[in-house]
Amino acid sequence: MKIENKLERLRNGDIFEDLIQAWKRLGRLVYNDAATDPESLERATGLLYMTHYLTAGATLAMELNDPDYPYFDRWADRSYSWGIDSPDGLYSFACIRGDSTYRIFGKRGTAHQFDIEVHSPHFANAPNYLRTGNLGFVDIDTEPDGSVEIVLSPEPPPEDKKCNWIRLAPDAESVCVRQFFYDWENEQKAELSIEKIDAKYPPPPEKPEVIVDKAELLIKWLDEAGTFWDEVIRTFMKEPNTVTFLNPKESDWGGHGGLSYGMGSIEIGQNEAALLEVKPPDCHFWGFQLGSIYWESMDWWRRQSSLNGFQAKCDSDGVFRCVISSQDPGVHNWLDTAGYSQLTIMGRWLHARDFPQPQIKVIPFEEIDKYLPENTQRISLDERSEIIRRRNLSVQKILGL
Repeated sequence: MKIENKLERLRNGDIFEDLIQAWKRLGRLVYNDAATDPESLERATGLLYMTHYLTAGATLAMELNDPDYPYFDRWADRSYSWGIDSPDGLYSFACIRGDSTYRIFGKRGTAHQFDIEVHSPHFANAPNYLRTGNLGFVDIDTEPDGSVEIVLSPEPPPEDKKCNWIRLAPDAESVCVRQFFYDWENEQKAELSIEKIDAKYPPPPEKPEVIVDKAELLIKWLDEAGTFWDEVIRTFMKEPNTVTFLNPKESDWGGHGGLSYGMGSIEIGQNEAALLEVKPPDCHFWGFQLGSIYWESMDWWRRQSSLNGFQAKCDSDGVFRCVISSQDPGVHNWLDTAGYSQLTIMGRWLHARDFPQPQIKVIPFEEIDKYLPENTQRISLDERSEIIRRRNLSVQKILGL
């Protein structure tokens, strides 16, 4: 679009009206949904989803969209969850340009999983983007003092400068740093900065037409990406009380490299429970979590709505057995539905050798003990309260100031 056309859209207010209409169209996913009771908690949560998803899009498309003066900020958070982001994850995002050179540097931290990926074009174009660059934790060299430096550029650094390097494709426009924590209490998050090499400060005043471009990207995020996520969710809600793990190659175009996603849904009454059983594979990381029917992660900091391979307790036969219910069943492996009857569920096997498929059965809540081994680890209400208190403090350490 020509600059004069962009400025005209700004002058006559069309860009504002188009943005409002895009947000209204997002609402159709909530209020035209015949699958949920109009007076249910699930439907009410849709209003929260609309505001959260708008906030996430504004962060991605409007705030973190300056490739000449980038900085890292979260692109999924407990304040604006979307895409069923992992409770174990800290997601950082910055905007870049494929013809420039950037330096990411600082302290690597001790997160169990550390991964950097590059998107072409900007991620807010989802699903119309590709992961065109990646550097995983096993490939990143860290100095003895914990410091790390990664160069992003179209051409490799000089041979005399040995460093971590990611080649930038010509259409690269954004970069994401993922950190996954296993031991929430003791692992330390990274402290990283990003800068464009040879940037001059202060930056020049922003151009009105560039702001219009950012708003257009936000509209695309609300329309195209919002519709895409919704279609994925509805696909896996057609067969409730199942989880299907995908081969990593099926999501490698844009997902976390080497990660097998297990997608599914849960439907249970308030006096029912779902029992999930699976023997986790040999892998670097695994976990399960609950989410809303809009693919927002549940309240994971004040409720036990997720468990990872460090937090969970497998039985003596190596099987992970987990009770999913609104009432506390008094067992260690419990996922709290927070009163929801319709939910989504996500599992993750990272760098797994195989992809076992969980089995889920719905049973009356009072009959749970009939389906659990005698040596199932039990837990009191006081012990549960202390676990969640420490969980809350750990999340504040990871996500807080």
